[in-house]
Amino acid sequence: MGGTETERAAPAPRRRARSGAPARVERTDAAVLRIFPFSNTSQMVVWLASDGRRLVTSVKGAARPKSAFLGQFDLFQTCELLYYAAARDGVHVARECCTLRRRDGLRLNWRAEHCASWFAALAEIAASSDAAAPDLFALFCETLDVLDACPGAPPPALFARFEAKALSCLGLRPNFGPADAAGPVRFNLAAGRPAAPDDPASDPVVRLPAAVVSLFALLAASPSVGPGSSFLRETPPGTHALLRFLGLFVRYHLPDAPAAGRALAAAALAAPPPSAVP
Repeated sequence: MGGTETERAAPAPRRRARSGAPARVERTDAAVLRIFPFSNTSQMVVWLASDGRRLVTSVKGAARPKSAFLGQFDLFQTCELLYYAAARDGVHVARECCTLRRRDGLRLNWRAEHCASWFAALAEIAASSDAAAPDLFALFCETLDVLDACPGAPPPALFARFEAKALSCLGLRPNFGPADAAGPVRFNLAAGRPAAPDDPASDPVVRLPAAVVSLFALLAASPSVGPGSSFLRETPPGTHALLRFLGLFVRYHLPDAPAAGRALAAAALAAPPPSAVP
């Protein structure tokens, strides 16, 4: 009906990998970490996949007026992603995408958005390492959900919790010494452990109150949180001192992390009460 069989439109050929074999279509839930232009109409998207790995896709025609991808992904959103898996270069091709979690509140709260940008940068570094784990995806998404619900400045404890748990995911958890140690700790930032008498004089050493060490352990081991979590409604003692320590620790052990981005995010937090300023 309507012409011979050879005249009818042939079905679109299945995409093929460079080797000539049909490309494998894979599916994952993923959170958007970064978006940047690839051409006049296409974009590159860096995702944090549900298994904790970093995933890069090209989204062809994403900027075209009638693109099927319009409104289907944006920064900090969680999406269901179908893509053609690359065989060699690690850049995949997005096939379909639909939004699962929009988090529109981040577009209305610049403080929360600054924090989300820093968390995304740290998550990308963690996801690119050999220590990437599914815990990272859950950590990132639940933290974004809390930020999305923030009416103003994000809780400092949430910021410290994310960094503490992300460092643990990276295998860079600071070693503060025996768990039952009491009193202040002299900590060698370069070595990532308590300072020893024979440490080189060039190694930076900071003095950490016991409250800071205890709070780090509490936050790093804390289970899932939500906007109503009790420790987020208050600022535990030592939170701002812990934030200063984490900033120094990240600078020494993650030199590729954007220091300016962290500084902007930390400045967007709720100000410490006068009694918390040393």
